[in-house]
Amino acid sequence: MFVQTLIDYAGAILPWLVLGSFIAYAVERRFSEEGIRKYLGVMTFKKLLFVQALGMVSPLSIMSQLPVAGSLVRLGAHPALLLSFFIAERAYDFQSFPIITGLFGLQFAVINALAIFISLSIAAFATHHVPITVKKRSSSDGGNFWIRQGRIAGIVLFGIILGAALRTFTPEDAFREIAGTPLGGTATAVLVGFVLYFGTILGNYPVAKAFADLGMHQAGVFAFMTVSPVFNLVVMFLFASAVPFRYSAKQFTFYAFVALIFTALFFLLV
Repeated sequence: MFVQTLIDYAGAILPWLVLGSFIAYAVERRFSEEGIRKYLGVMTFKKLLFVQALGMVSPLSIMSQLPVAGSLVRLGAHPALLLSFFIAERAYDFQSFPIITGLFGLQFAVINALAIFISLSIAAFATHHVPITVKKRSSSDGGNFWIRQGRIAGIVLFGIILGAALRTFTPEDAFREIAGTPLGGTATAVLVGFVLYFGTILGNYPVAKAFADLGMHQAGVFAFMTVSPVFNLVVMFLFASAVPFRYSAKQFTFYAFVALIFTALFFLLV
């Protein structure tokens, strides 16, 4: 059962990961970092929405971009816009929509994308007036696109293996008793999502699939897919390396609150 589950999960995710990597490579070659900076100079509501959307489909990586955040600010990027762009990069990925559609269906994927976009935008707008400073650090990433993609692929493979293991070896009855209700599923998803970290959001998806197959309530699966991408302890400390922790924690908490509201709406509507 483990091998078959591993094959099923890999077949649903890896083809989109490979296709997305090649498309992302073409996008990164066409749109340079300098080209992105010009959109991050002045804070406006329209630009804030644009930045969220841009971050959600960006082929860049916060792992390589956060260390040079201070340099981008000195070149004219607005700190709050820049941080919002990086958070959106963490919350969603270029390959997310087709992978989620394949795993959970089109309706789930559309509502999930909208919930993340609106939660990001509300959280960013609610905290955009807070003074923020970006720490100066040197980049530790060589900037090689395919090296970054290789790391992402490794993390995704780990997530697939972990997801298959969870699906195979977790006692279904015990898990369903805890996470089978809307409240229990949501609480389990938020707690697990807060401590579980893969480095790329794509690693969360096979784990979410395992939760669904084990009997987690759909509201819990939605919460794991919507809340945990940002409301995560490791992610908070990752951003604390570039900006004051109190600022990132405030924005992430706003995000989690709005995302939980969308989880409740998802439960009521679907």
